[in-house]
Amino acid sequence: MQVANMLFRSFKTFPWQRTLSEWFSMDAPILMYMAKVVIAALLALWMAMTLNMSDPRTAIFTVFIVMQPQSGLVFAKSYYRVLGTIAGVGISLVIIGMFSQDPIWFMTFFALWIGLTTAAGFKYRNFQFYGFVLAGYTLCIVALPVIETPLEVFDIAVSRFSEVIIGIMCATVISDVIFPRRLLDSLIASEQERFRNVLFTLSDPKLVFAAFDDTNPSVSRFSNGVVGLNAVRVNSSFESGSDQKERQHYAHLNHEYMNLSTTFHSLKSIVVAIKEDEKKQLLEALERLYTPLASALKSRPETVLTLDDLNHLLSKLLEAKSRVQEHYEHERLLFGDQDDFTAAAYLILRLLNELHNHCATYLSLLKHRVSGSASTELSRIVQFSTHTDNVLVALAALRGSGVLVLTMLFWILTGWPYATLTITMAVVIGLLLGTLPSPLDGVKDFFKGSVIALIVAALYDFYLIPAYTSDLLTLGLLLAPVFAFIGWMTTRPRLPIFTFGFVFMFMSQCALDPYYKIEPSKFLESSLAALIGVVFGGLAYLLVNFWSCSLTQQRVAKILRRQIVSACVGALNVERSALESTGRDLVQQFSTQGRLNMRSSRLVFEWLLATLEIGRSILTIRRSLHRLYPHSRYPYIGSALESVRCYFETPLEASKESLLIDLKETITTLRSSERPSTTIQLKHLENLIVEFSLIRTVVHNSTTFPITKEDSCR
Repeated sequence: MQVANMLFRSFKTFPWQRTLSEWFSMDAPILMYMAKVVIAALLALWMAMTLNMSDPRTAIFTVFIVMQPQSGLVFAKSYYRVLGTIAGVGISLVIIGMFSQDPIWFMTFFALWIGLTTAAGFKYRNFQFYGFVLAGYTLCIVALPVIETPLEVFDIAVSRFSEVIIGIMCATVISDVIFPRRLLDSLIASEQERFRNVLFTLSDPKLVFAAFDDTNPSVSRFSNGVVGLNAVRVNSSFESGSDQKERQHYAHLNHEYMNLSTTFHSLKSIVVAIKEDEKKQLLEALERLYTPLASALKSRPETVLTLDDLNHLLSKLLEAKSRVQEHYEHERLLFGDQDDFTAAAYLILRLLNELHNHCATYLSLLKHRVSGSASTELSRIVQFSTHTDNVLVALAALRGSGVLVLTMLFWILTGWPYATLTITMAVVIGLLLGTLPSPLDGVKDFFKGSVIALIVAALYDFYLIPAYTSDLLTLGLLLAPVFAFIGWMTTRPRLPIFTFGFVFMFMSQCALDPYYKIEPSKFLESSLAALIGVVFGGLAYLLVNFWSCSLTQQRVAKILRRQIVSACVGALNVERSALESTGRDLVQQFSTQGRLNMRSSRLVFEWLLATLEIGRSILTIRRSLHRLYPHSRYPYIGSALESVRCYFETPLEASKESLLIDLKETITTLRSSERPSTTIQLKHLENLIVEFSLIRTVVHNSTTFPITKEDSCR
């Protein structure tokens, strides 16, 4: 009886509500997604079989490929899959029609097409790359099987396109009808979390004036998510009921967050240098400057901010602006002749202004979501610019064309009928895994998934399907557990490539033809040919991969220095948003492709901040000089910019000292020059002093400079 009472009390005290809430938020969406995958795959199987498609596996495979947890991702991937299929089918008809009787020209144009699609897939972002990838390997699927019977190419092309359309229809309809999940909902949740992290980080002066700590989650998160959230915003445009005005708000928030992140980390870099120089009085002065901003943020509520909370916060930030300005005027009398004070104080003021703009945009977004109105009109459209290194693109094209030629030669030399599967699989590996952080590890996972899939497919082909299926219903019931398992694997963050290998091989080898037919010798030979293709794809990544950690650092440093040179002599209409997004996209791509460790990644990020600050300052100086001052009045400014350009073109230690002297002389001359008569000109003169001080401070701080001097790859 006592045991029963203890169990009853435990039952009453068990946190059922909390447990159920966690289950509904974490486990239920996974189960629902698995159910949607199974329903969509079985629907595609039924439609393909009913319409007597020649290869229903393509329709089911399409479902697994385009199916995603959120509807926007499904629509985006389906859209580009259709475009890629059309391009691949079209080029297949052209190449077979023109070069089917000439193997040399056939192989040449085949290799050029694969190289082109590989390069384009590497260059473009989001699901656009998938469209080019599909256009590449669709040529293998359509053209290679009919190389000896070219008149059949049209029938295969029509069947391939029809089966893809069936799979896309099933995936998109099921995703949008059965418990749809919208990308915009996840976007607002991510934006709320990021906004809270910004306020929390900036409210604590210890996080701002302490040394860099990669282990601190608040500081480390203050540089992440820019590229990823932009991808979510772009893909959300494919959802039904998508709000263009809301997406425009998210674009502005992302742009403002990049500005905040750059200013925050630049300020921390200067503070670290001041600490190392043991300038305690200067550091205390900067802390006094920052105190009003921290105090304004301390009054915020810890929960999700409402409209009233944001209005109150904006008024507090306006008060903090005036207080910081008062402190600045006082501290400038003591430290105004020190470049590091001028640069750090300017960054504090800029951080406050950027935070105020960010809060105002966030308030406008909330008002738009609540009532459809906005507190402020977004006067311009912010574009997220990308940059891809041409060397990486050329390597990708070389790898794609090279693996095709190599497997083609394997086909010609062996005369093996199943070598076409080797070619297809090698091309798929070369196209799809090229943008992964570690392609070789991806090939290994793909190979493991393929081997497991072959075992499961053999079990179905030789035992389960012939023994337990008599019609389409029993076939669907028999396949449902495997489809559910595939759906579960796609939700595991560590199994994407393993899952893709499993799906690709299982759908290639499972006996899902309109009429059951299976030959053991054909099964074994085709399986062996596909696995050999995976090996060829892995060899391509092993041979055409020159990116070591040190080489990556050298390449990144060179590109970043080139951007500063371009800021000195290029167009003046470059927006800061373009500088920020281009730089972050570039560094993320190199971090993905270049085998950077944690230390070298930190160093490369510091180089990016230096480039963004110097590039922005140079453009600001050139615009001020172009608009308000004749060049003859301040010739030394042009001379200083020329020194900056020359040093970044050929960075040498001796020229660095010369550059620092030139910048110091320019700042001194500007400070001692005659005061302009108008307020506007005086303000721009002060801005010139601030910008040159910031450039000199960044250049002087060698730890944040894009020059490969230390070996951080060990």
